[in-house]
Amino acid sequence: MMQQRTDYRNMTKSIHQLYKLQDNGEPLVCLAPMAGFTNAAMRCIAGEHGAALTFTEMTSDMGLLHEREKTWQLLERFDDEPPVVGHLYGSNPQTLAEAARKVEENGKFAGIDLNTGCPVKKITQNGAGSALIKSPQLIYKILSAMRKEISIPLSIKTRLGEHPGKTAIFDILKAAEDAGADLIILHARFTSQGHGGDPDLDLLAELKSRASIPVIGNGGIRSPWDAWRMFKETGVDAIMVARSAIGNPWIFEDIRAGLAASEPPEEYNPTRGRPKRDLNKVRQALIKHLNYEQSLIEHNRSIYECPDRVQSVASTLATTFRCHLFRYLHGLKGSSYLRSHLYLLNSMDSIIAAVDNCLEREEAYRRRVVNDE
Repeated sequence: MMQQRTDYRNMTKSIHQLYKLQDNGEPLVCLAPMAGFTNAAMRCIAGEHGAALTFTEMTSDMGLLHEREKTWQLLERFDDEPPVVGHLYGSNPQTLAEAARKVEENGKFAGIDLNTGCPVKKITQNGAGSALIKSPQLIYKILSAMRKEISIPLSIKTRLGEHPGKTAIFDILKAAEDAGADLIILHARFTSQGHGGDPDLDLLAELKSRASIPVIGNGGIRSPWDAWRMFKETGVDAIMVARSAIGNPWIFEDIRAGLAASEPPEEYNPTRGRPKRDLNKVRQALIKHLNYEQSLIEHNRSIYECPDRVQSVASTLATTFRCHLFRYLHGLKGSSYLRSHLYLLNSMDSIIAAVDNCLEREEAYRRRVVNDE
């Protein structure tokens, strides 16, 4: 395994250069694409807390080509977001190339990424996502076709292979490099693992040692310790955070601080859960994210014939924000009560009132603990 850090200041083709980001001599920390989560609202809040590069939700090539408004909504973004990469899926070289060209023509994206790692059945049964891992030659054809149609950076997000004992990542790397891809992102697990089990840092390190293009490491990043360990043991050019960023935008600044420190961060202990945050900061971030979400709903309704128009903006907001709400409040006193009273959340005011109630309970609990000590 690599023991020395890469000298980022001397890299000839770094991620910083690809995406015109400030080169500060440290690896970037990125927000992973996540279906149902990484819309413009989440990307904004992540960027404000240190995510240097973000990715859209998975977006269907056919949905874009057929001008489906529900699909194009996934690519809406705010002007003040950090650089955003459009994350596409499909299995046909021609349709993916055409979709990539349309996304570049949109003018809002720093790059385009091909998904070859999603293990969800409704994606793989159509030959897309991780089903492509079975055919590095098809991956080569897809990336080659996309490369001919776009001039912005092109990347691929993939996995180690179908299952342990059937590693495909080095064939995929060759396909990506030969096709002219600028970057490879490795979720260092096999398709059969889903999102469980430890990432294989040995294979990630070997990929980095063989690659002539930058490598982003992904998988199992729950804390600054996990990011520091991945970077130290593999030398990847950037760290990508996925599920641990949901309701926890502070993880980006925590990781950046951990990577910049002279000593290793405290080793991650899963029994402790997330760090206890200042409750005022929790409220500020949550409310800001909620406001972004409302602005996005209003924006989309102003330009698309949204299928949820029958619902009020407030009702749509209450429904769509739930997946974030409980992650922000995870482990706090009163969150279980809030979960059992979802039917009361039907407006911005009701959500804020419920959040304040939960935070007040947690604050009272923390005071009792301090007094008991």
